[in-house]
Amino acid sequence: GTAHWSPPERLVEAALRGDGGYGDIRGEPALLAALREEHGREHVMVTPGANQAFVHALLSTCDVGDEVLLWRPYYFSHLVALQLLGLVPVFADCDERGLPTPGAVRASASRPGGRLRAVVLVSPSNPTGAVCPAELVRELGEACAQAGAWLISDEARDMGRCGEIWGDMAPAR
Repeated sequence: GTAHWSPPERLVEAALRGDGGYGDIRGEPALLAALREEHGREHVMVTPGANQAFVHALLSTCDVGDEVLLWRPYYFSHLVALQLLGLVPVFADCDERGLPTPGAVRASASRPGGRLRAVVLVSPSNPTGAVCPAELVRELGEACAQAGAWLISDEARDMGRCGEIWGDMAPAR
């Protein structure tokens, strides 16, 4: 419907000056520069939310029909994204502490006819709240790299520590 009030005058004035509209499709240059400097990386991406970032990660690492490992219990939005993109979900159970295991990554990757391309890690886990320790994240990353799969991490962690956790891991190919 139509609102019964007018927009604030300052917004009308800004629109008339041309101060509104969409920003650069690649992101705000000042924000991107600050992130590049903070993380020491040339390529950074800012998305409007975690679900959009997750889809971008899948689009850049997987092809239709590839398998992606989700840990039970999993975040429902991750499963929906896989289905929408034509990816095949593979499920593994967390251990008794609610944490994923490198052994399950290796088992999933070694299945006959398998096409494991990515493993999704959520920490703290949604919905259990289990937090994956940095050492386990490194072990999962190593298991993924050995399997030729990407570890896609959806985590709420101090971003300043990413370098010390991840190092320079990439899948073996």
